[in-house]
Amino acid sequence: MLKSYEAIYEQGQFKWIHETPAIQNARVIITILEEIPTERKKRQPPPELKGSVIWKSDPFAPEMSDDEWETTLDRTARQIAGDPEAFK
Repeated sequence: MLKSYEAIYEQGQFKWIHETPAIQNARVIITILEEIPTERKKRQPPPELKGSVIWKSDPFAPEMSDDEWETTLDRTARQIAGDPEAFK
């Protein structure tokens, strides 16, 4: 039986848009309908940090992962708020 499912193929993975197939193994035929351009999200510090931080390096450097970026911003915000644990 043929059944159609809609998905987005992104970085080697299928992300099902609606129903996820309830199968473990199957032979499939893939038809690419269109290529979706990837939109790069520009990193920006939260507005509450504006003017309160002096960066010694470029915080928007591409070699910084999203997790490192979030951790750095969180630690900086806690330091500004006076959290002594954030300075360790």
